[in-house]
Amino acid sequence: MTEVHRWSAEKAWNWYQKTPCLCGFNFLPSTAVNTTEMWQAETFDLETIDRELGWAGEIGFNTCRVFVQYLVWDHDPQGMLQRMEQFLEVASQHGLSTMYTLFDDCAFSGKQPYLGKQDDPLPGVHNSGWTPSPGHQRAVDQSAWPRLEEYVRSVVSCFRQDRRVIAWDLFNEPGNSGMGNKSLPLLINSFGWARAAHPEQPLLAGLWQNDMTGLNDAILKCSDLVSFHCYSNLGILRNRVAELKLLVIH
Repeated sequence: MTEVHRWSAEKAWNWYQKTPCLCGFNFLPSTAVNTTEMWQAETFDLETIDRELGWAGEIGFNTCRVFVQYLVWDHDPQGMLQRMEQFLEVASQHGLSTMYTLFDDCAFSGKQPYLGKQDDPLPGVHNSGWTPSPGHQRAVDQSAWPRLEEYVRSVVSCFRQDRRVIAWDLFNEPGNSGMGNKSLPLLINSFGWARAAHPEQPLLAGLWQNDMTGLNDAILKCSDLVSFHCYSNLGILRNRVAELKLLVIH
């Protein structure tokens, strides 16, 4: 496994003190059913992105979290980077910073990522067309990892000093959709690959399931900042914050 060295507590606090209070959202344009449809050249809809990010800026948001699809980059690396640059420019014009998410285990559609025309959305079904990145088979097939490493290094290197990028969320909900600890090696190596690109922004992954001990330990060990997902009420949220403070302190 690739060795990683996270930020010191002092560096993390310095970043926090220089960063405005962040109020953000996950973003996918209304014309895309998943990340492939959002990013591939044939369906990249900058007009809709511009309009919808404009609404976000108008109501007071100042940052957004945006998922990237490995398969689109693998098919068209330069085109993908150009579209990511276009997105950053539009978001910045509306007062929004961006946190790009490079890997994701969530497979709500029950399908793996594929290029070309995507399935039409199912009305009333949450994330009906959502596919993971890079896909579950690639995530555990270490013969595919040289290309995954190239992807991470390429994307992070391209924007490593870009102030429009607030942070890098390297892996959304590792272990989701039945993956469990099978995603642990890729999670750890993704931090090493990104760290090797020397980004000025913090690297992180979000804790999302309390009982995933191996993954959670790796996330806390590798991340520059503590990030977590909570889909419960305010009382549970407060308890989770208190638990994480104790973990970080000790």
